[in-house]
Amino acid sequence: MSDNLNVFHIMKTARPMRRLKSDPVPQALLEEILDAASCAPNSLNTQPYRFLVVRDHASKAFFGERYDAAMQPRFSPMVTDPNDRSPTARNVRTALALGKRLKDVPVLLFICGKRDWPMGVPAAKRRGLAPPSYGSVFPCVQNILLGCRAKGLGASLTTMHQVFEAELCEKLQIPDTYGIVAVLPIGYPEGNFGPVTRKPSTDLTYLDLWGIAPES
Repeated sequence: MSDNLNVFHIMKTARPMRRLKSDPVPQALLEEILDAASCAPNSLNTQPYRFLVVRDHASKAFFGERYDAAMQPRFSPMVTDPNDRSPTARNVRTALALGKRLKDVPVLLFICGKRDWPMGVPAAKRRGLAPPSYGSVFPCVQNILLGCRAKGLGASLTTMHQVFEAELCEKLQIPDTYGIVAVLPIGYPEGNFGPVTRKPSTDLTYLDLWGIAPES
């Protein structure tokens, strides 16, 4: 029972930590998290994910500059009022500030997925590169986030790499057979962990038919 409660506590307090100290993250600790994350469910146990651990300052700066350039035009218009202190505005400002900090985070973890066409896409309509196997990769991504929380490391999920992925893959020598699914900045947090704020699941759940609320 206590183990289950601990897991639920971690899930409910694994909020994004975007302000990270520059202190190094030991490789052994990162490997422990990745070993556990690899236990995530995936199709036929093929484990179609690969981890690229980036510590090189120049590569982190390369990513940070492009991440910031992609974020600013999309999200800056959401926080034009300097007096807006709403939770959404605070979150957006923190996310926007992340790009400037990425060069100094201890680790950028790139989670890549093997490209594979979904069965729902007929062969005749397959053009260019297949998408990564998102369904078999994202459970692993979530395990990494929870593992970081359990070990006292801060992390946050980013996906803005999609705007400049081709350039990024060339820089990091990621082969065409893999696509980047998520990038996680990881380090010891400057702030404190706390509860995440989400809608109650009862607002998101239906029973038997779409739109039918379950009986309480």
